[in-house]
Amino acid sequence: MLLRSIRSRLIALVVASVVPFTALIGVGLWNQWRTDHRAAIQRAINEARLIAGQVDDHVGNLTNLLSGLSVAVSWDLKDVDANDRLLRRVKSELPSYVANLLLFSLDGTNIGTSNEAARFFAGDRDYFRKIVAGHDHAVGPVVRSRAGNEWVVTIARPVVDAEGGLRAILAVGTRLERFQDALTLTQLPRGSVVRIVDENLVVVAHSLDGSNWISRDLSGSAAVARHFAARDLSEVVRWSDDVERITGSARAHMVPWMVSVGLPADVAFAAVMWRFGVGLLFTLVAILSAFGIAWMLSRRIVRPLRQLGHDASALAAGDLGHRTQIQADGEVGVLANSFNQMAAALQQREEDANRAADDLKQAKDMLSAVIESSPVAIVCSGLDRSIFLWNRAAERIFGYTAEEAIGQHARYMPPPAGDEEIGLIKRALNGEIVRDLYVKRMRKDGIEVDVRAAAAAMYNADGSVRGVARAYEDVTDRVRAEEQLKRIAHYDQLTGLPNRLTLQKELGRRLSGEGAPTAIALFDLDGFKDVNDTLGHSTGDQLLIEVGRRLVNVAGDRGQVCRLGGDEFIVIVPECGNPLVVGEMVERMLRQLTEPFTIGDHILHVGGSAGIAIAPNDGKNVDELIANADLALYQAKAAGRRSYRFFLPVLRAQAQARRSLDLELRRAYSENEFELYFQPQVRLADGAVVGAEALMRWRHPVAGILAPGTFIDTLAASAIAPEVSRWIVNTACSKTAHWRSQGLHLSRIAINLFPTQLSDDTLLRDLNEALRETGLPAEVLELEITENVALDFGDAAVLKKIHERGIKLAFDDFGTGYASLSYLTRFPLSRIKIDRSFIGKITDDAGDAAIVRSLIAMAHNLGLGVIAEGVETTAQAAFLLTQKCEEAQGYLYSKPLPAAEFEAYLHTHPLADAAVQPDRRVNSETKFHRRTAKPAGRRAPAG
Repeated sequence: MLLRSIRSRLIALVVASVVPFTALIGVGLWNQWRTDHRAAIQRAINEARLIAGQVDDHVGNLTNLLSGLSVAVSWDLKDVDANDRLLRRVKSELPSYVANLLLFSLDGTNIGTSNEAARFFAGDRDYFRKIVAGHDHAVGPVVRSRAGNEWVVTIARPVVDAEGGLRAILAVGTRLERFQDALTLTQLPRGSVVRIVDENLVVVAHSLDGSNWISRDLSGSAAVARHFAARDLSEVVRWSDDVERITGSARAHMVPWMVSVGLPADVAFAAVMWRFGVGLLFTLVAILSAFGIAWMLSRRIVRPLRQLGHDASALAAGDLGHRTQIQADGEVGVLANSFNQMAAALQQREEDANRAADDLKQAKDMLSAVIESSPVAIVCSGLDRSIFLWNRAAERIFGYTAEEAIGQHARYMPPPAGDEEIGLIKRALNGEIVRDLYVKRMRKDGIEVDVRAAAAAMYNADGSVRGVARAYEDVTDRVRAEEQLKRIAHYDQLTGLPNRLTLQKELGRRLSGEGAPTAIALFDLDGFKDVNDTLGHSTGDQLLIEVGRRLVNVAGDRGQVCRLGGDEFIVIVPECGNPLVVGEMVERMLRQLTEPFTIGDHILHVGGSAGIAIAPNDGKNVDELIANADLALYQAKAAGRRSYRFFLPVLRAQAQARRSLDLELRRAYSENEFELYFQPQVRLADGAVVGAEALMRWRHPVAGILAPGTFIDTLAASAIAPEVSRWIVNTACSKTAHWRSQGLHLSRIAINLFPTQLSDDTLLRDLNEALRETGLPAEVLELEITENVALDFGDAAVLKKIHERGIKLAFDDFGTGYASLSYLTRFPLSRIKIDRSFIGKITDDAGDAAIVRSLIAMAHNLGLGVIAEGVETTAQAAFLLTQKCEEAQGYLYSKPLPAAEFEAYLHTHPLADAAVQPDRRVNSETKFHRRTAKPAGRRAPAG
């Protein structure tokens, strides 16, 4: 009865303590749920307002774009093409969700579009009618575009004149399937949905499966209608996918659209449910703990009374190891303490012995478990070097079982031990702890493994040595991985040659001391880009491998070949400062590179150029030495390629001068200091002006008018060359078209091409655009290329397209280059221009006269026209006329003149009649077409 009474009171106390605490937790969870619910409701409407703001920003940006364009476009029906170009250029700079830019006249006719599709009538469109009705901007409904068959919404604004009168309507279409990509939705929880509807409750954008939702009519949804009418509203709504979401809606200000954001209710309330679970778990733990404490307290009160009886019985039975568990104050506690002291005195000695035995066994078991479970091989041997322990890791690493290894001499297990193993054991026996000794061992199956070894002596209780413990960690995979990483870091993965890092280290090592001079040769392949472009990068890679192999074969033990990157290689020739020795090696390498390469089914003909620098005279550090070799390479390529050059200090000065001139040319172009001069081309038979050649001049602010010879090479290699080329073509065509409109019918305007233009895909497009904008007939335009440019280019495809366009082509400075005469039939030429170097001495030098006579006859046999450059005397003109040279150009007729002076010149000199111009292209065209009609075999680009 007493026991039950004590426990009942303790349990009642626990219940009285826990119930209020549980109620307090429940109230807190309820308040937290309400707070989280309000926060989720507010978040939904805040997200909707934020995205509605993004919609307003998007519409505002489009409206601002239309506002700016309204000033730039023209409502004149004659300016449709200009409007198209303007709108297409602006459209190319806009994001992908902008479908098109349109300009309509007041009758709905399209007078400007950014698309190349057919124009359409807009008079029946809602946005067009709203603008005509006087709205400052209008938004159309969701429709399928007529051009791209995609969902679009159109925004329009009026184009007014200076008095405010409506003259046209500008419109921009937005692709709805890409419109939502422009909105920032990444901050929403998983499962959230964003929907935008217009004033007719038609879906404009939908973040989930948008392509199937756009244009869907939701006017039948009471929830959607209620949200649209309320402007700003947030509540829990079940969406069409049967997911209950906290839905917030907000209206945009720039357009009559509503943005709705639905946050999944389970995600929004996940935090409060988690808190509820934690609170419930905590309450249960608290209740159980309280009951446990009450139970333990009751036991501590009742237990001593029972335990005293049991303890007395055990002691009477002779169990001296028995101890009472009573812990109490007063008489019971004194009695329990006396009992324990008596038993302890009798048991003390026996307990000490048992404890020592247990400790020893535990230590042995623990050590045995560690040894057997260790991934490191552990081998123990005694003073007689006989192995007595061989764990499982040793079996796995070395392949010998414990039965095979135990009892073996430590010198031979694991094999091979040799002197290294004896030394390891001796060092350990002498008291040294050996660590991190990397050695190789042989497995039972004959495979060599890399191990990291350690050894230490084992001691008896009295401090004497009883043997040696060795540990072996298998590091084979790690060593191989380190070797692989080292190779990846220091060797090119394609060719297997040392890479840039190895080159830097090797050169740095050789240049850091006071040793013998070191030479390097920097190689660059000629025509490698054409191989990649025509045959693919895999063929180019195989070519690079073969190039590296040939360079290594020539270098042998005398040099080290490294791949710098791309198609550049560097050969290091150590302890060599003799230019003759280096030059002889480089020359043999270049000869090897000119030999044909057989790559798969292709026979490739490339070549190489090289620049040589010798340290320490040509560079004190790695970067300086390579940079100077690069300058020498540049000089070799400029000299005609397939050659080598040594670095000279003057090359550095020339490079700096080129850099300075390039910067000055960029400034001159930006400040419009370039001008075009024009030199007439005259028909020798009657002195009539046939055409003109456009020649570039630089009006320098300090040096005055500069001829192209002082800057044209640097300009041709500059990054601004394409821009300057377009300016030359546009200016020359514009001037010629203007003169022809004034009645000065020039039959030809000749323009010189930069070398890089022949490989530029935009050349034909630039020519077509210039001819279209100026209205100049294509047959009036003639492009001039030099022999050496044709030799480097080698491919007539681009020139053939230009020829088919009707534009004429001429060989400039003919006779001074290295091109084969076959190039006269390979390219679709109209005429050749005999270089001034032959014309100057034709009346005095029989050799030059014979050359000119031969050139004229050869050109006529090929059906080509001939024009002589640099004619300065009447005797020269008379000689050329007797040899049936049709035209001439030179100071005898006029020096190059500015545009205004050349126009005045045309007014005072007779002009040739285009109708009676001789046409010698019949035979030439026939030969060219016959040549190009033959089946073309696979041909490697020339180097």
